[in-house]
Amino acid sequence: MPNMRRRLKRPPASGNGAPAWIVTYGDMVTLLLVFFVMLFSFSVVSPKKFSTAIGSIQEAMTGSNGRQFKVMDMPEKFEVVSPGSGDPAEQSEGLGQRSPIQDLKKQSKIGIPQTEVRAMEQLKHQLTKEFEGTPLSSSIEMEVTERGLVIRLNESILFQKGKAELRPPVYPALKIIGGTLASTNYSIKVEGYTCDLPISTPQFPSNWELSTARAISVLRFFVENQNIESSRLAVSGYGEYKPVAPNSSDVNRAQNRRVEIVVLFPTLNIQEPRQ
Repeated sequence: MPNMRRRLKRPPASGNGAPAWIVTYGDMVTLLLVFFVMLFSFSVVSPKKFSTAIGSIQEAMTGSNGRQFKVMDMPEKFEVVSPGSGDPAEQSEGLGQRSPIQDLKKQSKIGIPQTEVRAMEQLKHQLTKEFEGTPLSSSIEMEVTERGLVIRLNESILFQKGKAELRPPVYPALKIIGGTLASTNYSIKVEGYTCDLPISTPQFPSNWELSTARAISVLRFFVENQNIESSRLAVSGYGEYKPVAPNSSDVNRAQNRRVEIVVLFPTLNIQEPRQ
């Protein structure tokens, strides 16, 4: 008799159970939730982490002495202005017309202590005040450069054309300058310059001789009338070289014919020959 196996019938599905696809759907929704939570966590900065980051930035912006630098702080060493480019538009007109901020933006890479710069600016301010209201105030220019305080006097107030003898009307101005400088300990250079027009006389065969003789005349006035020590003084003549303006017009040539009294920064004295 054949072995007859009973087949068990599967009971009908109950209406209370969830469909099979709901499990996959639930997994997908859960993963999406985790994904958006992760995105949200990236967009929110933890206050603790933010404070840590700010502390790191402040530490990086703090010097070795614990002093925090600000944008407007001036360092102990700074770069001072280089000589003029020769553009007449950049030349100052009269005393005190150049801004110290404009000067400091044109510095060459020579480190000058801030204390020396402040002292030189004070000297410039003192001379400017003494010249206020005088007839020659518009003919004298001053600026602080990479060498120190430069006092520029035009030929028109100093000498007659082609001559090296000082004109008496300039004596009061030189007395103001010399008297002020005599009370300091700065080293001083007196430098003569001419324009490019040639000169050829028995006394001055070239502009070299003329520019040097003019500088010597100013130097001698300081020594003989203002009692400035000769050891503090030096003289140079540059002829038509190193103009402050292009020699393209009579006005520019008049600017180039000048004498400059350079009050040197003490730091630069190490570059000068020792006695």
